[in-house]
Amino acid sequence: MGITIDLTGRRFLVVGASSGIGRATALALGRAGGRVAVVGRRAAQLDEVVATLDGGLALPADLRVDAECERVVVAATEAFGGLDAVLFPIGYSPLSLLTTTDAATWSAVFATNVTAPALVTAAAVTARGDEPGLFVYLSSNSVGNPVHGLGAYTASKAALEHTIRSWRREHPEHRFLRLSVGATMPTEIHREFGDDILGELLPKWASSGLVTADFMHVDDVGAAVAQSTALALTYGGIALDDVTLNPASAPLDPAALQALGAHAATGERPDETTGQWSTG
Repeated sequence: MGITIDLTGRRFLVVGASSGIGRATALALGRAGGRVAVVGRRAAQLDEVVATLDGGLALPADLRVDAECERVVVAATEAFGGLDAVLFPIGYSPLSLLTTTDAATWSAVFATNVTAPALVTAAAVTARGDEPGLFVYLSSNSVGNPVHGLGAYTASKAALEHTIRSWRREHPEHRFLRLSVGATMPTEIHREFGDDILGELLPKWASSGLVTADFMHVDDVGAAVAQSTALALTYGGIALDDVTLNPASAPLDPAALQALGAHAATGERPDETTGQWSTG
């Protein structure tokens, strides 16, 4: 049974809403009555989110471009007459060992996970002036717990977290909520994982407790993000600074881990809808 929230009349900008947790978050906000502007690079998928909600605003954009960050804030603000919260359930996570991570990959990871949220936040803070606002960011439980093959991704999320703390220091009139999220399925995060290295790294991930018997479902995480946002909006005098969402599950047992590695070694991937492994 989910928690019922009422966001009627609330206005949201959701960055990274074309798939995964971003899409699930946008849908949860909209279904609770919120007006939602969705941002991403894939226009068709944004249109699908808006169609599913039977309303909203699709804003295709490449937020690695400075002017695009300001454009989406202005467009959403003008369409809705203001924004109550800006959310960043966004992440780019190529799987690569540090010795093989090139400059282009480092640049792309930081541009997506750090620079884009910073520039969109700057545009929204500027647009709001002295009016208090709420900003919600998704980080990772791998920060402070290094994971083989995700060094660039985790470094970018650590940088994001430092940026959030800096925003809090420079702009105490606003609230900046960090949500640290653990293993979630089904999402598209695995689309950047090469089959050749995934099978090799799964046992190493298990040794750190990263691979659990059960993952959180993307729809549940999206709902939890929406509910956390609603809680923060309801209690404006409370700074809900840091929240962690992790699977309520024990680490995967050795036999199951071996089967998971076998799937990965043959090029199988989790289906984006069901989470089941297949070669599709």
